[in-house]
Amino acid sequence: MTSHEIFMLTALVSTGIFLLQFVISVFFGDLDMDVDGDANVDFDLGSLFSFKGLVHFLIGFGWTRVLFGGDTWQTYALAVLVGMVFMLVLFYSYVLAYRLQNLRKPEKPYSLVGRAGRIYINVGDGRYTIFVKRDGAERELDVVSESGRTDYKTDQVVTIKTYRDNTYYIG
Repeated sequence: MTSHEIFMLTALVSTGIFLLQFVISVFFGDLDMDVDGDANVDFDLGSLFSFKGLVHFLIGFGWTRVLFGGDTWQTYALAVLVGMVFMLVLFYSYVLAYRLQNLRKPEKPYSLVGRAGRIYINVGDGRYTIFVKRDGAERELDVVSESGRTDYKTDQVVTIKTYRDNTYYIG
């Protein structure tokens, strides 16, 4: 097996793995990264030198070697450089995806009227804390039962009926 065939096989296998990962992440998975309580992203060298990073490096390295051919040190250096650029593109795409994921979309208080939420805590005296989709994420919201009802159960779905005097009311 010649070096050209080895690099062609490397390029084809790594491209196939990339396409498989892409299809799986689009249809079955999501972005996985570490975030601490202060919403700081934990990207380190492990994020760069992961399996996906290796696959991206091999795609850039393999296809560069296949396209430019030759067994000179300049071709290998160029292939390594292109492979590293592919890894950095992967890394920065994760950074940008995380930033997009956490963009706040502030909503006006009245826009929550009519929205459904789940009872989280019965505070007492007809007051509850519910989980509701707000500002692009699920958030806690304090509400009051308009009718004074005190028997809502945890995880029961309720609808926000009105908003007045800085207070949300459920049915």
